[in-house]
Amino acid sequence: MPKKNLPGSNTLLLFGVVLTVFGILLLISPAAVGSAVVRLVALVLAVTGVVQLLHSLRSGSPMNRVISVALGATVAGVGVLVWFNPELGSGFLTALLMIFFVVNGLWKIASALRFRRYSGSGWLLISGLISLVFVWLLWVQWPLSGAWAIGVLVGLDLLFTGVAMILTAVSLRKSGSSGYIDTIQL
Repeated sequence: MPKKNLPGSNTLLLFGVVLTVFGILLLISPAAVGSAVVRLVALVLAVTGVVQLLHSLRSGSPMNRVISVALGATVAGVGVLVWFNPELGSGFLTALLMIFFVVNGLWKIASALRFRRYSGSGWLLISGLISLVFVWLLWVQWPLSGAWAIGVLVGLDLLFTGVAMILTAVSLRKSGSSGYIDTIQL
C-alpha cells in the first residue's frame, strides 16, 4: 500500500488524543454512561420500529405489508421492553460488547504484528491483548456485569487504544519518512 494512503503521524496523534480523552470521560462515571447507552439503544430501536411500521403503509403487496408490520412491531416492542427493563438491554449489550472486543482485540494484535518494526507497535499489541482480557472478564460475570461493565471496559479500551495510537504516532515521527509501511488491507 502506498504511503500516501496511510494515516500520517498527525492523524494518529489526533485520534489517539481524542480516544484517550473519551476513555477518561467514560471512566469518570461508568454506570451512568452504561445506563445512558442502554437507553439510547432502546430509543433507537423504538424509533426504528415506528419508522418500519410507517413504511409498512407504503408496502406494495399484502405479504410485504405483513412482514413489514411484524418487523416494525417487533423492533419497536424490543425498544420499549429495553427502555422499561434496562437490565435486559444491558445484558444483551454486554454480549455484543464481548463480540466487539474479540474482533477489535484480534485486529489490534494483527495490526501490531504488521507494524512490529516500529517501537510503538508493542503498545498496540498490549492493547489488543487487554481487549481479549476484557472479553474474559465479561464472560465470567455475564450477565451480571451490566451497565458498569459497558462504561468501564469501553472507557478502558478507548484509553488504551488512544495511548497506543499516540505512542505509534510518536514512533512514526521518530522513524522519519522511510518511504513504505506495510499495513493490513481489509
